[in-house]
Amino acid sequence: MTERTLESLDLNLLLALHWLLTERNVTEAAARLDLSQPAMSRTLSRLRDVFNDPLLVKAGRTMLPTPKADKLQPAVAHAVERMRDILRITDTFDPSTHKGRVRIACKEYRNYVISSIWARKISPLAPGIELDISDLTFAAANDLVSGQIDLVFMPDVAFVDVPPGLDLDQFVQKPIFDERYICAIRKDHPLAGRKMSLKQYIGLDHILVNPGGKDTGVMDQELAKQGLSRRIKYRTYSFFSARFLVMESDCILTAPEGFISTFADDVYTFPPPTPAPNLTTFAGWHPNWTHDQRHKWVRETLFKELRVAMEKEPLRQTA
Repeated sequence: MTERTLESLDLNLLLALHWLLTERNVTEAAARLDLSQPAMSRTLSRLRDVFNDPLLVKAGRTMLPTPKADKLQPAVAHAVERMRDILRITDTFDPSTHKGRVRIACKEYRNYVISSIWARKISPLAPGIELDISDLTFAAANDLVSGQIDLVFMPDVAFVDVPPGLDLDQFVQKPIFDERYICAIRKDHPLAGRKMSLKQYIGLDHILVNPGGKDTGVMDQELAKQGLSRRIKYRTYSFFSARFLVMESDCILTAPEGFISTFADDVYTFPPPTPAPNLTTFAGWHPNWTHDQRHKWVRETLFKELRVAMEKEPLRQTA
């Protein structure tokens, strides 16, 4: 590629590249910039000349970024956000009049808590801000870079398998709260109402919720330290699938207290017969958003209310 100076570059191309790499679709990128599809196709052709690279290539009905485009995307997103900062210099954020959308990625039972807090505490103060919640996947990390997701709530990465090439250190990660692991069995389980020994615990069939894709969980690590193991009969990525498995079988579920509290009245709950470390939930966001007034107000309000929710009287255990 012939060396180019910034002064020789049409900066509109930078914004077009941002949306092309974000949407990975010429028509959708054109809509973002209020352009026609042919005009965006011509812009993509110009970008290919500038970078001497196809940037996006067709794969069936979709378009995939080239390796060079993957390397460009974080830098381009950062540059676009810095340009937006210029427009925000004199902006003041008023939640009562602001209109827009906040996108959050989290696991499903967090969805319940966050949605409840939003409806009770945030929406009355900021009625014009819409909330979008999506599932927490590792693809969400790329969406953080592109600006499609504002905030993620995730467990300590020690509890999940991070795919190669995904550098979570490029995001701000802040611990929000800790929660205990507790056990749940159905109310008419043969062992309900009785103190469960460690021997009885490992003798039962277990349910493992493994959204991170691991075959074993925290309790397996703790048992292994004692030379013990448990029999996992069901593995599921879904917390709410695990809830129904508890109700329909003699299996035992050991899971974070925040999740089991959503159906605690329907099950018999008790502490694990061997200690387990607390689960720390982190919030993550791209550094570009740290000083954004809208983002700062939303996250600080949400963090405060989440901590309040977790600091309430612990789940009343039926053991």
